[in-house]
Amino acid sequence: MIVHAAGSGPTVAITANIHGDEATGVAVVQEVDRLLTDRQVRGMALLYPTLNPAGLTARTRVHPSGHDLNRLFPGVRKGSPSERHVHGIWEDLLARNVDLVVDLHADSGRSVPYAIVDRALSNGKGRGLAPRLEQLAAATGLIVLREYPEDQYLRYSLDRSLAGALVNRASVAAVTIEAGPRRWLDPNAVELAAGAVLRVLQHVGMVEGAPPAPVAFAPCGPWRREAAPRTRRTGLFREVVPPGGVFAKGDVLGRVVDLEGEEVDRLVAPRAGVVISWAETAWLAAGSAAGTIGVEDDRA
Repeated sequence: MIVHAAGSGPTVAITANIHGDEATGVAVVQEVDRLLTDRQVRGMALLYPTLNPAGLTARTRVHPSGHDLNRLFPGVRKGSPSERHVHGIWEDLLARNVDLVVDLHADSGRSVPYAIVDRALSNGKGRGLAPRLEQLAAATGLIVLREYPEDQYLRYSLDRSLAGALVNRASVAAVTIEAGPRRWLDPNAVELAAGAVLRVLQHVGMVEGAPPAPVAFAPCGPWRREAAPRTRRTGLFREVVPPGGVFAKGDVLGRVVDLEGEEVDRLVAPRAGVVISWAETAWLAAGSAAGTIGVEDDRA
C-alpha cells in the first residue's frame, strides 16, 4: 500500500511479517495506514503488511522452502526460492529510493515492546549511520536495545537481516520494532507499536500529531541485547523479575524447579539490566536460553 501526502518529504517503508508466525506487525501496518489519514503532511509511506505471505498462511517463522528469510538479504537473483524471494524484496525497496525502513517483528507472549539499534559494522557502508540509528530508535518511545557486539552479530548473520543489510550494504537507515506477541493479536501491543511507528515518522517530518510516548518501561540504560542466562537443568521455569523489570548484577532472575517443586537451578544476572522477554514455554530443557535481557552497554 502506498500513501502519498501533498508536501514533498521522505520516503519511508514500513515492513512486517518477514517471519511468518509474527503476525502482530500485519495488524500494526493496517493500524498505521488508518492513522496516517489525518496525520501525514509530507512524503510517501510504503506499507508492506507481509514480506512472507506463504509463511503467514502456514503459520511458520520460515519460508515454506525452510529458510529464515531474515538471514538471507540481499538475496540472489537466480538462487534458491528463498533467495529469489528476498532479492525481490531488496530490489523493490532500493528501486523506490527509500530513506528509511521501519521493520516490524514480534517476540514472545511474555515480552515488552522494544526497539533495536542495528549494528553499523566497522567495515560496512553504514558505519556513519550509527548516531542516526540511535536517534530513530529513541524516537519510538520504547525500550531501546543496541544490537549484539560485532562478532556475535556476524555469527548470528544479523548483517544479512533486512535491517542489517540495509544499513551495512546500502547505507539506508533502518529501525526494528519488536511489537509484542507473535502468534496472536494483543490490541494493546498493536496500539503501542503503531504509536511507536508514528513517532518515528514524526521524527523524520512525515506526520504531525503522533501519540505521546508511554511512560518509560525502563528509564535507565543504554541497554545492549543479550540472551538471558541458560538453564543448567531441565525443569519448570518460574520467573522472579517480570518483563520490563530492572535488576542489578547478581540478582536472581528466575528459578528452575523439578516436578516436586524443588529448586534445581537459578538464573543469576551477569550484570545490571532489564528483562525484555521470557520464553513462551514454561518447561525448559537444560541449555535453553530462558529469554532476552538488556544489559548495561558502555560502548560509545
